[in-house]
Amino acid sequence: MIDVSPLRVDVAGPVTTLTLDRPSRLNALDLRMAEALRQAVMQVAASTDTRIVVLRAAGTAFCGGGDVAAMVAHGDDLPGFIRRMIDTFHSAILGLRRLTVPVLACVQGAAAGGGWSLALACDLVLAARSARFVVAYPRLGTSADGGLGYQLTQRLGPWRGFETLALHGHMGAEQAASCGLVNRVVDDAALNDELARWTQEILAVPRQAMAEFKQLVTAQSDAAFEAHLQREKQAFLRCAATAEFAARIRAFVDKP
Repeated sequence: MIDVSPLRVDVAGPVTTLTLDRPSRLNALDLRMAEALRQAVMQVAASTDTRIVVLRAAGTAFCGGGDVAAMVAHGDDLPGFIRRMIDTFHSAILGLRRLTVPVLACVQGAAAGGGWSLALACDLVLAARSARFVVAYPRLGTSADGGLGYQLTQRLGPWRGFETLALHGHMGAEQAASCGLVNRVVDDAALNDELARWTQEILAVPRQAMAEFKQLVTAQSDAAFEAHLQREKQAFLRCAATAEFAARIRAFVDKP
């Protein structure tokens, strides 16, 4: 096992498991987490042994989104901190999408904000019934990052995608599955067993064939997705430069 704190990287033969490991913070994304994820994805990309990547999380939540406390702590240069954060996070997201091996997200509890973006950056999503997917950004007075706007618009259409992003961004696992945002939903107690079964299904497909399938599915949208990430970054930075955003993140941290 290789420890890349706050991310665990476990290699078991052809399976590499990346585990978000800040359970006391609901695995919130800060700069260290984003950088660890980016580096781990680069390691996987250079590996000739890995045939599947599993992305999962320690504790009761998958990922609570961006670490708001870290944003407040960098209040003297908030736009600069957020720019570094988004650049690193988006690099990790693009790296996941561009791996030649399939990436399977295993989600329990909350996947909020950037956590939802991270799950949807994977090729397949297995969700426990406890999973809940939350946009979260409007509450902080900002727009999305990590490609969430692209993913929701592509999968739900522009009208419903906009509604989900701006107004009603909360889904349970079953609803997300019915919308095509989750592949499989299982009871929490069965999550690990289903993950093992699905991993074996994937490994039964020859490596080259699986790589070709993935390339054929993602190639047509790769440039559009990367361009969208740049638009999301600029939109987020415009929001982050407002006094309202600064006030909302302080209120979020100070709430009882």
